[in-house]
Amino acid sequence: MNTAIIRLCLLLLLGISIGFYLELPLKMAFLALLFGLLLFLVAYFRAKKILFPDAFFGSSTFLLFFLLGIFVTSLNLPQNQPRHYLNFISSEAFPLLQLRIKESLKPDLYNHKFIAEVQSVNGQSSHGKVLLLQPKDSLKMPFLEGKEFLVSATPELIPSPLNPHQFDYAEFMSRKGADRQINLRNGVYRQVPGESSDLKTAAAKLRKQITAALQKRNFGSEELAIVQALLLGQKQDISIETYNNFAAAGAIHILAVSGLHVGIILLILNWLFAPFDRFQKGKFIKTLLVILSLWGFAVLAGLSPSVVRAVTMFSFVAVGMQIKRRTGTLNSVFLSLMLLLLIKPQWIFEVGFQLSYAAVISIVLLRPLLLELWEPTTRTGKYFWDLLTVTIAAQIGVLPLSLFYFHQFPGLFFLSNLIILPFLGIILILGVLVLILALAGLLPSFLVKTYELIIFVLNTTVEAIASQEKFLFRDIPFSLTEVWAWYLLILLTFMLLKSFSYRKLLAVLSSVIIIQAVYIFQQTATEDELIVFHRSRNSMIGKVEEKKLQLYHNSSGAVEELAMIKNYQVGESVSEIEQKPLQNIYLQKGHFLILLDSTGILPKQIPKENLLLLSNSPRINVERVIEHVKPSAIIADGSNYRTLVVKWRETAEENGIRFHYTGEDGAYLLKSRVLTDTVLITFED
Repeated sequence: MNTAIIRLCLLLLLGISIGFYLELPLKMAFLALLFGLLLFLVAYFRAKKILFPDAFFGSSTFLLFFLLGIFVTSLNLPQNQPRHYLNFISSEAFPLLQLRIKESLKPDLYNHKFIAEVQSVNGQSSHGKVLLLQPKDSLKMPFLEGKEFLVSATPELIPSPLNPHQFDYAEFMSRKGADRQINLRNGVYRQVPGESSDLKTAAAKLRKQITAALQKRNFGSEELAIVQALLLGQKQDISIETYNNFAAAGAIHILAVSGLHVGIILLILNWLFAPFDRFQKGKFIKTLLVILSLWGFAVLAGLSPSVVRAVTMFSFVAVGMQIKRRTGTLNSVFLSLMLLLLIKPQWIFEVGFQLSYAAVISIVLLRPLLLELWEPTTRTGKYFWDLLTVTIAAQIGVLPLSLFYFHQFPGLFFLSNLIILPFLGIILILGVLVLILALAGLLPSFLVKTYELIIFVLNTTVEAIASQEKFLFRDIPFSLTEVWAWYLLILLTFMLLKSFSYRKLLAVLSSVIIIQAVYIFQQTATEDELIVFHRSRNSMIGKVEEKKLQLYHNSSGAVEELAMIKNYQVGESVSEIEQKPLQNIYLQKGHFLILLDSTGILPKQIPKENLLLLSNSPRINVERVIEHVKPSAIIADGSNYRTLVVKWRETAEENGIRFHYTGEDGAYLLKSRVLTDTVLITFED
């Protein structure tokens, strides 16, 4: 197997990862790349003159791709782009921005959400993406892709999560290129006449026409939402219940137009255009038609990032399939990965991007080994065995990442795929036919009812599988270290099964020891902590000791089912939760947390080295309390009135005392990391 492309791609990946960590100035990154290029040229001309090549040429090539990764990352950093809007608005309160809607996102309870491209700032040409929040209004329709607006508002930081292990929406949007948000509640805007005429806007218009045509045919709302997700790449209208059912059944990948759908369409197109193989240069024509058809589907699906990634990847795979060598297909996958990361290096951090490539690479590598385990004698048995091997290979590839990001494992994933995947091709083909006929106004009623029934059966099947909750393993703690350890084991096991040797067997056993060491370290390196959670109108304090959480609160109901507590329990590998009423004083490894609530009563004895927690808006003279308690820091949780918090902060700052408000600064952590006999006390905001 020629692994040169794979190794170069991995060096590029490493360079991109380090580039985002270092955030080098563009000049420094360019000089480093120039040095790498000169070194490569020297090595190249030297290699042409010597009889036996040495490691110098290979090392210089690897260094060049590593530095190229750092350079393309620096090139995409906002601070290295003079025309980026962030470099225009730093000193102005309400700049005038011209925005163009690029992409619709899933709305929340109060706002429609969009990614908008900045066209200009105060009349100066600019660029960069921003998250645009449009307040929901029954009298106003959501914005459409391609519309342009003049907005006078201050781009603000996207709020980070206030409690540990919650989903970080700010980081999620940053990976999409949007580092700021504009809330139209806090600004003035008007629409600019006309609209963009680019391909993406045309695709958005086409999707709107398709949706309107299906609505006229009385397509069910739930079924229409599934059709929009399967064929148009729009998941905004899918209900939370339906989404959770697909996730629990291990079929969530069906709702996102990505590698699975494009892969199935590729197989169908490869079969449809198979007659071209008989003619001279027929393979070239066939490959060209397949690639054009794939990109046509990408336009139909809205040219969303996930669709563009999948179509790019499978365009290379289509070429690799014509080579009829597994190594050609694998190299094609890595070539597409290299191309996409050179264009958009931030995609390396997107979950969908990682899962797509992990699944495809795993299928290419592991499926041939699984096929060798058994050879069915019947055509039906061979069909389902092929399908099962694809499912198992893909699941092995994505399992560590799925556990890390979603902390659950659907035990019936193989059943979902065996039932659904054979019909997904029919659903996609019939769906495209329905869309074309609907646009042409020629869609017969019986076809509408038939397709609606197919989608209904799909939803019912998924719901029935998802209802088997005993096969869904939830809340599985899984760290990034575990991800790397398990992928190392999978890779070394593949190499051992490919060609047995005692050195490879030793490597596999060593990877098993590494995994055991990771789990032993995670169990022995306990980290006790006291945490003041943020929760509106309530006080909640957690104390973790030896993987057990004592939860002190004044809330009603089952607080252990709250998302913030469930996320914290999984993230910290908490094994048990014990609920208790609030108390006035808490001890954490020699440091005291004193609670002062609405009663305004302090403990009779005030210990030294204390922190003061203000809860439930106590009517107190803060200066007198500071003089009496002498706290090292004052904390206000989410149960307090914000007007009081503002006054307390001013008083604390005047007295030189650190002030922490959980509604702005997030949960307050007091950690004591215990490793063998060493105790380290750390304070974290």
